[in-house]
Amino acid sequence: MGNRIRHGLSILSILALITSMSQLPSGVALAQGTRQNPLTSITGLRCRFSVTTSVLWKGGKPDVLTEATDSQITIADVDIQDATAEVTGPQGKRFASAVLSDGTLYFMETTRGALDVTTVFATETSPGKFKAVRAEHAYVFLIVPPFVEDPTVSQSYGECEPMRASGAVSP
Repeated sequence: MGNRIRHGLSILSILALITSMSQLPSGVALAQGTRQNPLTSITGLRCRFSVTTSVLWKGGKPDVLTEATDSQITIADVDIQDATAEVTGPQGKRFASAVLSDGTLYFMETTRGALDVTTVFATETSPGKFKAVRAEHAYVFLIVPPFVEDPTVSQSYGECEPMRASGAVSP
């Protein structure tokens, strides 16, 4: 019986050691160094989207259209700790939730019948500008002409540039 207990404790000791080692960064990660997330200190962004894909339902089937566009939004007062921001775009100024997740910063705005999500990636398109995607989903249940009964869905692709507190673009 004593051997079984010692054997069981040995297995538990080995499992504890493996578990604690798996929590440590690997030798490869240590050799590569840690990469700082440039999105953690963002307080504002000026975003421009140059390509938009939208969907219209025709006969109950989605019809996809991709076109060149020039749409812009400004994201200000970003507070990652409080998870808040303000987004100003064609629809006016909206309150947004701000969520930092690994190498991605999300801004979610909601209004009656709509959800807009802007995603900024910690990957540069050019020096100082980050890849970005903006998805807009809207549906207001109205059966009054001339309103279209189908949902409005689009996704735009572009880049965001950090701004200083004054609203000027960061160097």
